[in-house]
Amino acid sequence: MATILLVDDDDVSRLIVRRMIERDGNHQVVEAADGQEAINELSEGLLPDCIILDLMMPQLGGVGVLKRLSSEARWNAIPVFLMTALNEGREVDEARAIGFRRHFVKAYWHMGDLLRTIDHATRSSETIAHN
Repeated sequence: MATILLVDDDDVSRLIVRRMIERDGNHQVVEAADGQEAINELSEGLLPDCIILDLMMPQLGGVGVLKRLSSEARWNAIPVFLMTALNEGREVDEARAIGFRRHFVKAYWHMGDLLRTIDHATRSSETIAHN
Protein backbone atom coordinates (compact mmCIF):
# COMPACT_ATOMS: atom_id res chain seq x y z
CA MET A 1 0.00 0.00 0.00
CA ALA A 2 1.41 3.37 -1.05
CA THR A 3 1.41 6.34 1.30
CA ILE A 4 0.42 9.69 -0.17
CA LEU A 5 1.10 12.99 1.60
CA LEU A 6 -1.72 15.38 0.66
CA VAL A 7 -0.85 19.01 1.38
CA ASP A 8 -3.63 21.57 0.98
CA ASP A 9 -4.98 24.29 3.24
CA ASP A 10 -8.56 23.77 2.03
CA ASP A 11 -10.32 21.23 4.27
CA VAL A 12 -12.96 20.36 1.68
CA SER A 13 -10.39 19.79 -1.08
CA ARG A 14 -8.37 17.50 1.20
CA LEU A 15 -11.47 15.55 2.19
CA ILE A 16 -12.61 15.02 -1.41
CA VAL A 17 -9.18 14.05 -2.73
CA ARG A 18 -8.43 11.77 0.25
CA ARG A 19 -11.73 9.91 -0.07
CA MET A 20 -11.30 9.44 -3.80
CA ILE A 21 -7.73 8.18 -3.46
CA GLU A 22 -8.52 5.83 -0.59
CA ARG A 23 -11.67 4.48 -2.26
CA ASP A 24 -9.69 2.03 -4.42
CA GLY A 25 -7.98 0.57 -1.33
CA ASN A 26 -4.45 0.77 -2.72
CA HIS A 27 -3.32 3.96 -0.99
CA GLN A 28 -3.18 5.49 2.46
CA VAL A 29 -3.40 9.29 2.66
CA VAL A 30 -1.69 11.42 5.30
CA GLU A 31 -2.96 15.00 5.35
CA ALA A 32 -1.17 18.27 6.06
CA ALA A 33 -3.06 21.57 6.22
CA ASP A 34 -0.10 23.66 5.05
CA GLY A 35 3.49 23.39 3.94
CA GLN A 36 4.96 23.71 7.42
CA GLU A 37 2.81 20.86 8.68
CA ALA A 38 4.01 18.76 5.73
CA ILE A 39 7.67 19.50 6.51
CA ASN A 40 6.99 18.63 10.17
CA GLU A 41 5.50 15.27 9.14
CA LEU A 42 8.52 14.54 6.95
CA SER A 43 10.94 15.64 9.68
CA GLU A 44 9.23 13.27 12.12
CA GLY A 45 9.98 10.34 9.81
CA LEU A 46 7.15 10.16 7.31
CA LEU A 47 8.54 9.02 3.97
CA PRO A 48 5.60 9.04 1.54
CA ASP A 49 5.62 7.38 -1.85
CA CYS A 50 4.47 10.67 -3.37
CA ILE A 51 3.22 14.12 -2.42
CA ILE A 52 0.21 16.01 -3.75
CA LEU A 53 0.94 19.67 -3.13
CA ASP A 54 -1.08 22.88 -3.30
CA LEU A 55 0.88 26.05 -4.07
CA MET A 56 -1.04 28.79 -2.27
CA MET A 57 -1.05 28.06 1.47
CA PRO A 58 -0.42 29.92 4.72
CA GLN A 59 2.71 29.34 6.82
CA LEU A 60 4.77 27.76 4.04
CA GLY A 61 3.49 27.66 0.47
CA GLY A 62 4.10 25.03 -2.14
CA VAL A 63 7.18 26.71 -3.60
CA GLY A 64 8.74 26.79 -0.13
CA VAL A 65 7.96 23.10 0.33
CA LEU A 66 9.52 22.26 -3.04
CA LYS A 67 12.67 24.18 -2.07
CA ARG A 68 12.92 22.23 1.20
CA LEU A 69 12.31 18.92 -0.55
CA SER A 70 14.96 19.61 -3.16
CA SER A 71 17.52 20.61 -0.52
CA GLU A 72 17.23 17.40 1.51
CA ALA A 73 18.74 14.21 0.08
CA ARG A 74 16.23 12.06 1.97
CA TRP A 75 13.29 13.89 0.36
CA ASN A 76 14.40 15.07 -3.07
CA ALA A 77 13.50 11.82 -4.84
CA ILE A 78 9.87 11.82 -3.64
CA PRO A 79 7.58 12.39 -6.64
CA VAL A 80 5.60 15.63 -6.23
CA PHE A 81 2.38 16.44 -8.07
CA LEU A 82 0.95 19.94 -7.92
CA MET A 83 -2.78 20.25 -7.42
CA THR A 84 -3.57 23.91 -7.36
CA ALA A 85 -6.08 26.47 -8.60
CA LEU A 86 -3.29 28.13 -10.58
CA ASN A 87 -2.85 27.18 -14.21
CA GLU A 88 0.01 29.60 -14.71
CA GLY A 89 1.74 32.52 -13.05
CA ARG A 90 4.77 33.34 -10.95
CA GLU A 91 4.22 30.55 -8.39
CA VAL A 92 3.78 27.92 -11.10
CA ASP A 93 6.91 29.17 -12.89
CA GLU A 94 8.90 29.07 -9.64
CA ALA A 95 7.64 25.57 -8.88
CA ARG A 96 8.49 24.43 -12.40
CA ALA A 97 12.05 25.76 -12.02
CA ILE A 98 12.48 23.70 -8.83
CA GLY A 99 10.76 20.64 -10.26
CA PHE A 100 7.67 18.50 -9.91
CA ARG A 101 6.28 15.52 -11.83
CA ARG A 102 2.87 16.73 -12.95
CA HIS A 103 0.55 19.71 -12.56
CA PHE A 104 -3.17 19.21 -11.91
CA VAL A 105 -5.36 22.32 -12.04
CA LYS A 106 -8.17 22.03 -9.49
CA ALA A 107 -10.87 23.21 -11.87
CA TYR A 108 -9.91 20.66 -14.55
CA TRP A 109 -8.43 17.56 -12.93
CA HIS A 110 -9.90 14.08 -13.31
CA MET A 111 -9.64 11.46 -10.59
CA GLY A 112 -8.70 8.74 -13.08
CA ASP A 113 -5.72 10.78 -14.27
CA LEU A 114 -4.59 11.44 -10.71
CA LEU A 115 -4.89 7.77 -9.70
CA ARG A 116 -3.01 6.58 -12.79
CA THR A 117 -0.28 9.13 -12.10
CA ILE A 118 -0.01 8.05 -8.45
CA ASP A 119 -0.03 4.36 -9.40
CA HIS A 120 2.68 4.87 -11.99
CA ALA A 121 4.87 6.86 -9.59
CA THR A 122 4.44 4.44 -6.70
CA ARG A 123 5.03 1.35 -8.87
CA SER A 124 8.21 3.00 -10.18
CA SER A 125 9.45 3.76 -6.66
CA GLU A 126 8.61 0.22 -5.48
CA THR A 127 10.52 -1.23 -8.44
CA ILE A 128 13.53 0.92 -7.65
CA ALA A 129 13.36 0.10 -3.94
CA HIS A 130 13.32 -3.65 -4.58
CA ASN A 131 16.16 -3.74 -7.10
